[in-house]
Amino acid sequence: MSNNNANNSTPDISSNNINSIINEKAISKTQDENEKIREDGVFKNDSSFNNKNSKEFIIFKNELESLINNNLYILKECKSNKRLLDIKYSELNKKISYIQISVIVFSTLSGFLQSTKEFFNTPVSIVSVSGISISTYISLILSVSKYYKFDEKKESIHNLREKYGNLHNKIEYRMDILGPYTNYKLWEHQDPQVKLNEWSNIKQEMESEYISLVETKQALTTEFESIMDSKSRNKNYIKDKELVLNNRRKLVDTLKNHKLLEDSIIGLPTNFDSKIELPDDDLNNWDNPI
Repeated sequence: MSNNNANNSTPDISSNNINSIINEKAISKTQDENEKIREDGVFKNDSSFNNKNSKEFIIFKNELESLINNNLYILKECKSNKRLLDIKYSELNKKISYIQISVIVFSTLSGFLQSTKEFFNTPVSIVSVSGISISTYISLILSVSKYYKFDEKKESIHNLREKYGNLHNKIEYRMDILGPYTNYKLWEHQDPQVKLNEWSNIKQEMESEYISLVETKQALTTEFESIMDSKSRNKNYIKDKELVLNNRRKLVDTLKNHKLLEDSIIGLPTNFDSKIELPDDDLNNWDNPI
């Protein structure tokens, strides 16, 4: 009876219970890892890092993350504005190209009719009417282009795009300077106070330059607002999303074709040498017996 009671008192460990225990452990492990990542920020977690909990390193880490985030905020907004300017510039460039090409084509056609009217016995009335019509079209289309100030808008957008490009390069240069400091190993077995003093010089230089970056961004944003009204901004924003979607679809199709190609060559030899050689395949003329 005692044996039966002992058997009855044994807990029932089913597969469901085991799976639930494993899932709970996995969830707790994931939460711990996420907590470590949040604590480390831009730094990788390493328990052997001896200066991780020092006051100097915590100050350095917070200042570094702040500078990086400030750069990224400006860079993100400026790149978004430049993409809208790129779309508007492309539209204006297309309109101006159509106008200029049509003027070139019709001007050439008018000269061709004037030069060949005697050779083809073309009536003078047809040549005169064609020349007047072409001249009227050229005058009209150039007047419309001048009225809408296509060339001036194109030039102003082009200059603003260049300014945004210069600002992007400055911010990326700052990111390149800060990049090496994201490696926590630079603080291993080092004097934290000395490392913090070294970092303070770079931080002061970065903060002084940051004011000029903000002022440049302010000037560019003001110019951007004067060029891109709400209607153009919304239309180009939708077009930008459509372009991104189309590019991603093309990328997916390309990756699919790449995978099909990789799957098709599995098991095939990569050496294309053959025992059957053509006369031109023999490189050594002295290896044949006499």
